[in-house]
Amino acid sequence: MISISGRSICIAFAAALATLHASEAFSATTSNSVVNSRNDLTASTTASAKLSSNILPLQQNWWPVALVNTLDEHSPNAERVLNKDLVLWFDGEDWRCMDDMCAHRFAPLSEGRVFQSNDDTSNRRCLSCSYHGWEFDSQGSCTKVPQALDPTKAAKSARVASYPVQIGAGIVWVWPDESSSPFAETVPLPISPMLQQWEKEYPQSAYQREIPYGYELLAENVIDMSHLPFSHHEVLSSRDNGVHLPLKMLSLDEKEKVWEKERSSIYSNATESDKVLPAYQVEIKQGKAQFSDPIFTYNLMGTNEADESSTSHLGFYPPSHIRYHRTPKSGLSSNTELFVCPQSAGKCRVIIFNPFEGGMKKLRVDATKSKNRFEFLSKIGQYLLRKVILKKYMGVENHLLTSSVFDGDNIFLALQGERLAKNRLDYTDYMVPSSADTLSKIFRKWLDLAAEATRRTGCKQADTIVESAVGVSLDGSSPYTALPQQSGRELLDRYNSHTKSCPVCSQALSKLQTRKKILTLALPTFFGATGASLIAIILALSLFESANLPSKLIAKMSTRLFGSCLLMSVFSVLLKSRTEKSIQKFYYVEHSHQ
Repeated sequence: MISISGRSICIAFAAALATLHASEAFSATTSNSVVNSRNDLTASTTASAKLSSNILPLQQNWWPVALVNTLDEHSPNAERVLNKDLVLWFDGEDWRCMDDMCAHRFAPLSEGRVFQSNDDTSNRRCLSCSYHGWEFDSQGSCTKVPQALDPTKAAKSARVASYPVQIGAGIVWVWPDESSSPFAETVPLPISPMLQQWEKEYPQSAYQREIPYGYELLAENVIDMSHLPFSHHEVLSSRDNGVHLPLKMLSLDEKEKVWEKERSSIYSNATESDKVLPAYQVEIKQGKAQFSDPIFTYNLMGTNEADESSTSHLGFYPPSHIRYHRTPKSGLSSNTELFVCPQSAGKCRVIIFNPFEGGMKKLRVDATKSKNRFEFLSKIGQYLLRKVILKKYMGVENHLLTSSVFDGDNIFLALQGERLAKNRLDYTDYMVPSSADTLSKIFRKWLDLAAEATRRTGCKQADTIVESAVGVSLDGSSPYTALPQQSGRELLDRYNSHTKSCPVCSQALSKLQTRKKILTLALPTFFGATGASLIAIILALSLFESANLPSKLIAKMSTRLFGSCLLMSVFSVLLKSRTEKSIQKFYYVEHSHQ
């Protein structure tokens, strides 16, 4: 049973974060049959036939571009989505997104500046190109051409494409297709009831990382639960837990029940209007999860104890969201919520939250439980857990653990893309004899259909959009061949992929670096004082024979000073060494699968 104790802290790392890559399995058929190796192809074919007419073009979707707290409100921010260069900027009231390309000579607007224009009577700021000073408003319309005889009149015919933006769960979402902007308002964001509340309590828990391989390979990775015991051996699970996964497809009615379970939680205040069902969702058959789920079977530090009532639900919300909803024996559910955004072929970004009910404030009274005399103490314990322990550990420690998890995949998945390209192979050449691969195969089917829908729009950039998501050009060549082969250190680089843009980790790193500087300056002083006191002791002892009272006093005082300085020197050396090791965790940590 999860209680207000050290186990609850472990939930934050082992139960919630440990679910990180044990997520995402999905299928496109609505039958309730158990997937096995004999019906994989049938399921995929059925999915294609039923869903091809319902799949949106890739650019006509909400994409999770970046965490708000990683962006600079005072300057334009360069981003890339689906091979499209975009600029995000804050106009003083709302976040805006436009093509990162000035209407004049196509210089990048992300190199410009954001300021309050003297010609604008509103409180909103404008975006100015640093090349010739052209100014653009929140809608992408040019408002000033400084070089023109009439700067305002000349600007009326110029504009930059502007795209819809939403903020949800602390993420900036962009709809990167101006032509279908009105339709964007009808498409809700796939944010779970649990995450709605969690993000308000623990915004520092959100983790964002640049991935050195493509969207298609990352999605395959996180959808494939069976890789967890092997890729993350003794980090999240164990090789001994690599067993058959009895996955059951969920019908629409069953998806509704899973949603209702999430919505009706006493830790949720979601309403029916917040409902977004996954296109594909499976569960490990009830009664089997305790033996098959790699997290349950590993049961790290006893935090994931499961029984016959435990469940694991996994859903895919096209095109970017994968959610894993797990309920262990304790009844306190946890989610792993991944948001994936393709930047270009061989490059993508992932944003992750790991909300769990044990660390959240109850929003309603649980009518099924009677009051007891220890309820007041329980409330105090829950308050201390949320406000003291988790406020701290859901930040830096959470991020470092998540970095370790991704290190386990980065070391070889980028090379997988290179191997596919070099040998002119694609996913259809995979050898996939077990049911564990079914979900990855169906994701690939969905992606193929989304690519077809994208090309049918007639968009001029359709081929490059598709290339960024599938990793293969229209002529069959792979952009991976043009990417430089990265070293192990580059693949495991934490600083450029996460730390420098993360306010939580960059602040922690800055404090550690300041401590190191202070210790570096203090150590010579401590060493000098230690040496000086030692010399004083020797001199005092040489005069000790005269029984002179001052010499005895000096010897006694010098001995005490020597002991204190020696202790401070040793402590400072140890603290500096520990600080240097802590600093290194924000840059690079060697990883081995041996």
